[in-house]
Amino acid sequence: MEQRIENSNIALPLVVLLAACAALYWYPSLSVDLQAIFVWLPYALGAVAISLSWMFNRRQLVVVVLVCCFSYWLIHRFLQQPLSQPDALLCFTLVSLLVPFNLLLNQAISENGVKTLRAKVMYGVVALQGLALYLIVMTHPQALLELAQNAFAPRPIEGLIISLYALAAAGLWMAISFVLFLLKPNSMSMGLFFSLLAAIAPLAFLDREAISSVFFSASMLLVLISGMRTSHELAYRDELTGLLGRRMLFEKLSGIGRQYTVAMVDIDHFKSFNDTYGHDVGDDVLAMVASRLATVGGGGQVFRYGGEEFTALFKTDDIEHAREHLDAIRQEIADTPFAIRDKKKRDKQSAKDRKDSNKPSNTVQITVSIGVATKTAKHDDPEEVIKDADKALYKAKEGGRNQVVAARK
Repeated sequence: MEQRIENSNIALPLVVLLAACAALYWYPSLSVDLQAIFVWLPYALGAVAISLSWMFNRRQLVVVVLVCCFSYWLIHRFLQQPLSQPDALLCFTLVSLLVPFNLLLNQAISENGVKTLRAKVMYGVVALQGLALYLIVMTHPQALLELAQNAFAPRPIEGLIISLYALAAAGLWMAISFVLFLLKPNSMSMGLFFSLLAAIAPLAFLDREAISSVFFSASMLLVLISGMRTSHELAYRDELTGLLGRRMLFEKLSGIGRQYTVAMVDIDHFKSFNDTYGHDVGDDVLAMVASRLATVGGGGQVFRYGGEEFTALFKTDDIEHAREHLDAIRQEIADTPFAIRDKKKRDKQSAKDRKDSNKPSNTVQITVSIGVATKTAKHDDPEEVIKDADKALYKAKEGGRNQVVAARK
């Protein structure tokens, strides 16, 4: 189950892009020394970004840095002259087509580390493209030059530098990248989408002074933000369920104040279920229960506490309010049939067979027991509230399971 992206997480990349626009506006009024810093800033940020990306074992971020830094070098090597020059026109056309394509390809190929075969193939593809691009620009073959002049003529309308066909291709790549982000809404896919957006801006408006320096710097900053957030999520978020973990729960509790309610949730008979159906099916159960619990109302926030246990935290001392919403989600879980499918058999089925067997005959009922406790004057720290919620959970199990029990104040 993928974790949901909060509004604040999306806001930061937008702030970076707005800051880039502001920097571009104020650039002409900067001193010569500050302007010189901007020229080298993408390389400096790229060096930091690629070091951290390698340390975080994130091939996708490494490739973004390589593509953007090489493109920035090409712009400064060949595009500081009129686009009517053959080498400048060829360079601009190829960069306009290949940069967004490579960044999208990089996003579409799933992450599996910086030293794997898949990663090495991706590095090779980028390197070969870069070498071919450089050789083409240096030799500017007549056939490709005529194609660039006819089909990809720059400045199709006033203020726009990129050709209409290249712009259409870039728009398509951006749309696909955005869909990939929506399908997998995590910090990594978010960073990859906004890095692509930042890399396209200099190609569309190349004649703006310092636009390549400013926006490729923004792209490197977005890589750094994505890498740090991804590292944070690995430390604080449970990979299986997508929920925040116990570490974040205790950080929340340390600053929550004096009025809060804690609920401990346990999947009934989970051990015997695991022994009967196997750990893979058990993981599916955990993911299903987590997805339901994550929708609890009343302002509750759910965490993976460990094993088959979850914790719900409410910023209120109204225990009946929390209990009402927890009982509703308990009932929803109990009313949701869980299908047991034979994984080996399912993998061998055709698409038609799988469609015909959408309603498997082998289903089981999953239930949860919940204990709730609220912070009172007798509790010295959050762990004591959790202990009271645990005691209430034990009573729920003793009383027949599939129920919510509140601790006495």
